[in-house]
Amino acid sequence: MRVRASTRVAAGQFAVVAALLMSAPAALAEPAEPGDPVADAVLDVAGDRLEIDVARQRVEAADPAKPVELTWDTSSIEPGTVFGDRVTLRASVVDSGKPAGEPVAVPVASTGTLQVDPPGPGGHELRLEATAHALDGRPLTVESVYALSVAEAARPEVAPQVLPPAPQPEILPPARQPEVAAPSPQILAAAQQPPTATGRVVIDKGHVDAVAPRLLPDGLHIQVKDGTVAGTTTWREPADVELKVTSASRTALPASPQLAFLGAAGKQVFLLPQTQRADVLWAGWSTEELRPADVSGPVTWSLTAVEGPGAFGLFTTGSFGEPTVLFDSTDGLPDAQSVPLGTHAHANWAFAEPGRYRLTFTATAPGAGGPLTDTETYTFTIGDGTSSPAQQPGAVNRNPAITLASTGPAGLSAVTGLGLALLASGVAVLVVTRRRVQEKTS
Repeated sequence: MRVRASTRVAAGQFAVVAALLMSAPAALAEPAEPGDPVADAVLDVAGDRLEIDVARQRVEAADPAKPVELTWDTSSIEPGTVFGDRVTLRASVVDSGKPAGEPVAVPVASTGTLQVDPPGPGGHELRLEATAHALDGRPLTVESVYALSVAEAARPEVAPQVLPPAPQPEILPPARQPEVAAPSPQILAAAQQPPTATGRVVIDKGHVDAVAPRLLPDGLHIQVKDGTVAGTTTWREPADVELKVTSASRTALPASPQLAFLGAAGKQVFLLPQTQRADVLWAGWSTEELRPADVSGPVTWSLTAVEGPGAFGLFTTGSFGEPTVLFDSTDGLPDAQSVPLGTHAHANWAFAEPGRYRLTFTATAPGAGGPLTDTETYTFTIGDGTSSPAQQPGAVNRNPAITLASTGPAGLSAVTGLGLALLASGVAVLVVTRRRVQEKTS
């Protein structure tokens, strides 16, 4: 079964509503007209949840040789309401348990169609799942089941033909065919991933998921999910990326005992903030590319080594401004976090001194054949005058025009950015567990 999508842009909508067109159990809805390939459902984004309000839930496919065309409508979702301005649709056949095609990411403020090939004559149930992420990183999801009735194909009448008896071929014993093992579901899923870009880049503005593990045909890989160009996602190897922390990120440390490992109150440090700013890098992490069918549990994300001229820390700020330290380079490594699947989160990345830092991260996840793991080293250059091997000939400086995702006004000073971070809600960070892997020393 294949799913194909097309889009056309709509404008002037402000209510947060998306209409998604599919079918569902007839007992829950009025029946469609015979042969009608269309049924209506409305996806509402209300507060912290998605809801589907179904108008018609039955689809009749009169011709099983032709795809069923279903329409979706996100023209009422205002850009900046959900993360990435995207809603992901997944369809699957309930009675067979098979997906009805690859997930389709559709933009907000648009309308379009999905074409689903009928699974075969007879009655079926089709599950539609819609997912998005709130701007603070919380996953939003809803699903509904729809009835799909597929007619029998008409058989053309063919006049019988009388043919002379054919000569009987010599019958030989069948040749023994070599046994070929079927690829595992993990390998099939990994083969469908977008390719990894080549070439070295310097990124100093815009949104990146700096630590984003995904499955490729040869196993688990930690990569950089580069979203600095609006509407485009580029996957990069960490060794090809220099993450530049400019002097615009300088800010004074607050009087907080939890952050004293970075220096005394008032000390100037370099901070990539938890909330987005147009003039500095907005770095986060993500496990959205890993599916429960491929990975059977959460990802363990560890900071295993730090090389640099000063201390490094990763911390979040809660509703009342209290910091929660996730990684601290000064009290013994490794530090580890348990990150659920489907997570997309941001925090404050703090560097105590200017210069060149190398941070080594390891990601481990339980797979069907045993643990999946990868270790990568990231280069951060801190301060405007800091040079790095990534700035050799051939490296491209990424300095895109930034469109903020409605998480904060553009052009704030670094001090104001930290002030906002210390008042931001801790709900935006989905990582909830911090543990020490080895004995800490004070």
